[in-house]
Amino acid sequence: MRILLVEDDNSVATVLKKNLTAEHYAVDVASDGQLGWQMVSAFDYDLIVLDVVLPKLDGIQFCQQLRDHDYHMPVLLVTALASSTEKVAGLDAGADDYITKPFELDELLARVRVLLRRSQTPLLAILEWGRLRLDPNSREATYGDRLIKLTPKEFRLLELFLRQPTQVFTRGAILDRLWNCGEVPGEDTVTAHMRGLRQKLLTVGAPRDLIRTVYGIGYRLKPAVMEEPPPIDPKAETAIPAIDEKPTSTAQQTPAALAQLWQRVKSQHLKRLALLQKMLQALQHQKLTKDLRQQAAHAAHGLAGALGIFGFKTGSALAGSIEQILAGDRAMSPCCQKQLAQLIHSLAAELNQAIAPSQPPQSGAVAPLLVIIDDHLSLLKEAAQTARNQGLAVQIAIDQAAFQTLWPEVTAAYQTALLGDRSASGTPPQTPDVIFLNVPLTQSHSADQRQLAQLINQLPSLLVMVCSPNGNLTSRVKAAQLGSQAFFQAAAATAVVDRILKVRSHRPAATNKIMVVDDDPQALEALQAVLEPAGFQLITLNQPRDFWATLQTASPDLLLLDIEMPRFNGLELCRAVRQAPLWNQLPIIFFTAHGDANTRAAALRAGANDLVEKSLPKTALVDRLFEQTNRMQLQHAIAELTPR
Repeated sequence: MRILLVEDDNSVATVLKKNLTAEHYAVDVASDGQLGWQMVSAFDYDLIVLDVVLPKLDGIQFCQQLRDHDYHMPVLLVTALASSTEKVAGLDAGADDYITKPFELDELLARVRVLLRRSQTPLLAILEWGRLRLDPNSREATYGDRLIKLTPKEFRLLELFLRQPTQVFTRGAILDRLWNCGEVPGEDTVTAHMRGLRQKLLTVGAPRDLIRTVYGIGYRLKPAVMEEPPPIDPKAETAIPAIDEKPTSTAQQTPAALAQLWQRVKSQHLKRLALLQKMLQALQHQKLTKDLRQQAAHAAHGLAGALGIFGFKTGSALAGSIEQILAGDRAMSPCCQKQLAQLIHSLAAELNQAIAPSQPPQSGAVAPLLVIIDDHLSLLKEAAQTARNQGLAVQIAIDQAAFQTLWPEVTAAYQTALLGDRSASGTPPQTPDVIFLNVPLTQSHSADQRQLAQLINQLPSLLVMVCSPNGNLTSRVKAAQLGSQAFFQAAAATAVVDRILKVRSHRPAATNKIMVVDDDPQALEALQAVLEPAGFQLITLNQPRDFWATLQTASPDLLLLDIEMPRFNGLELCRAVRQAPLWNQLPIIFFTAHGDANTRAAALRAGANDLVEKSLPKTALVDRLFEQTNRMQLQHAIAELTPR
């Protein structure tokens, strides 16, 4: 069965193609209506999955054009609008069924199966030919009572013969029906698959000529006769395992496949989010154009559909609400603008959580160094060029708005590199070594400062340095509010780059080794489940009496302590560490069920760096851990550069 998927959202198209292919369909993809029409004119399709909102030729017009030209294949319409108007228009245009975004993949696949069954004459749930039996729903093939394990291509090949058992298929016809247009195999590929299929049929006792060669033409099934079942060798295997492909049910592979695909396409959705944020900023400054509003509405439309398919239902609903507000050209009241800002802020939080930005550097991926230049554009450009001359990969943002557009792409590329993902070319995504950002520290508004700090803190493993031509207290305080770990004075580009190179060369490799002390074994197990996937190496201890020996042996980068423990409580352990010259600079965080003011004050008096309540989301703990390890890491680097 060959399906044409017409969908302009690349991430949605990737998910659908992968899952339809897993159901043994050959799938072609068109990214706009005009290309889809050209493909319909060139190839034969058994079904079309058609999005409504398409560039060049929309889904409704596409469907009307199909029926006007006497194409009768079933059409499944995909719409993001819940109103009945568009559904009725699609059905009137000739669509056979519709499904609304966001949808469950299982539902879409079921609708595809139903439409394909309806188009087959006669309607057969099970395909049989003599003692050969094939069930398209369970994806099982048997001969007699013996199971035949087939690769997806072999299954589709056998299904093709059983659906039209009296027809002779040429190799070219088989290629057209079973391979999509992105694959370019030769006719010898058909011969190889036919050889493999025949061998598997022969092994389960089928006649050698069950699939006959019609010399000079192609292949066909042997006319069915009621033959006696052949003797079965008890030593024979019930099936031959597939060598190149494994038949796996869609239900089994969908969650893992979706997670893997999300890692590849998430940067596209970050760009859409950046466009929505750009639109909001223009709206707040009364500079929103009709074109930008339409682009933002289209971005929200794409997010609503794609996020739902990937399982991010809350994000999908938020994007749908944003799309509804942006639809049309009516003026937005102050109340509506406030609601829109809240929705975009919530969507950003959902998307950032989905991207899991708190992963640490792995597999050689290193977070970029963010260098903020205090309102000195010429210094920024000179420093960027000097850094490039030193062989560094550099990106620059001349203002905060440019940084907001740039940052999602950088974050997505960094996260992709962390997970070892590669682009279509097989190379890992490139992340910059240094990002230069021009910010007028002393003149910036508090709201802008908070927004910038929020963006920066999305990547806890990031090192932030602030450079200013003057070292006044106001600049230093503003820099600290941004979350910078280092502030330095420099008025020349060479001095800025020299400091960057020195910090990078002296930046020690963070092992992220954490010693966790808690008398509750279940709490330790839960922390392992949260922190180890984030890249932390844990040394756990549930007996405080063994604390000192374990500390000396493990030599951790950070201590994570419970407070209430038998024999020695966390406060006592913290004070003991602070009294030891070798360990008195070790970061210490209390992870406790009690976060009241008295407990927090006692923790700080004992020498703790931070306190995190156990009731908070675990991402808060991960962020705090990165904050402390990063600060210690940069302090070590700067200490090595400071003359003694």
